Amino acid sequence: MQLFELIETAPCHDPEKASYGVDIDEANEKLFSTNDKTEKRELLFNWAKKSQPCIIGRLGSAKKRGIQISAFIVDEQDVAQGDAYLQKYFRQCRRDWKDQCRRGESDAALYFLNVEKLSRIPPSSSLLQIFTKFSEFIFHEFGAIQPDVIYTEAAPLNIDEKLYLFKAGVNIFHTIAHLTSNHDRRLPGGVAISVNAVGHYANNMVNQGMFKDVEDAVTEIRKFAWQSIGNGGIGERDLSSTSCHNIDAKNTCPFGERPSTVPENFSIANYSARYHTDILIPRYLTEVPTTVGDPSVEDWKSLTIEYFTARQYQLGSIGFGMFHGYPVDDEAVYFNPFPPIRAINSPDLIY
Repeated sequence: MQLFELIETAPCHDPEKASYGVDIDEANEKLFSTNDKTEKRELLFNWAKKSQPCIIGRLGSAKKRGIQISAFIVDEQDVAQGDAYLQKYFRQCRRDWKDQCRRGESDAALYFLNVEKLSRIPPSSSLLQIFTKFSEFIFHEFGAIQPDVIYTEAAPLNIDEKLYLFKAGVNIFHTIAHLTSNHDRRLPGGVAISVNAVGHYANNMVNQGMFKDVEDAVTEIRKFAWQSIGNGGIGERDLSSTSCHNIDAKNTCPFGERPSTVPENFSIANYSARYHTDILIPRYLTEVPTTVGDPSVEDWKSLTIEYFTARQYQLGSIGFGMFHGYPVDDEAVYFNPFPPIRAINSPDLIY
């Protein structure tokens, strides 16, 4: 089925009864009342700089700290043109984004399906099909997109006239995540795929003189990551985040680096969440309606953040290509060499 057919035939909430928190409801009203994509982009960023749990996402949406986010928006008129059009469009957007990255003009991307009914389709097999097709329009190097798999992207950057590829995380955000065990992935207006290349940003800012070296950049970016964990639950009063810091009595965090919002003795190696936060499409959370704190949802207690380091990793390691890029020839500028990894809830997972 074509994407527009999947959307048309999917069960959905009544528009008169659908509500996703005051912040999203207000943003939805504005997003669905304009056809201007530039205005839609600004409305999305205005929401994100206040209501996005990820601190890097907030800063980038507010155009702060030099973080640059490119947004590619598809509306209902685009979706109506069919899958062949969408695939061509999104893959050209992806190439355009990589060109921007190479020149140091972008560090992250949002591919945004701004379709009203998409904001009302609850977790179901239909939603899983929609997320899968959307992802396959963009990513194609490693075959058909699978749920419960960690996918990463490659963001190119020229450094001293040489080309490097930096590993980037890829996630789906969607309106209907509100009040589910995927609550921290909520956003207004439908569905978006987010691509975030923190290592690209670090090196880009070194190039531009904001940081003296990669180690200096990582020290700052690591704080943003620490602050983002446990920062969800936004949109409803007294709602807990779907992620939290692990406590480690042996924490060796350098004195003065811990942000005030982060608990003492937090682990600098791993954290916990109701699902694996690096998975592109979590099958259970996409197919089955859940609630925050739902006992049917698996807890992941060994999610790693130890790759936020300036240490150089070897090929095949989790952090390879993260903050020290993968050197490639110019013809590889559009290639993604970082393979997907199936997630397993185990402290031994290396990805």
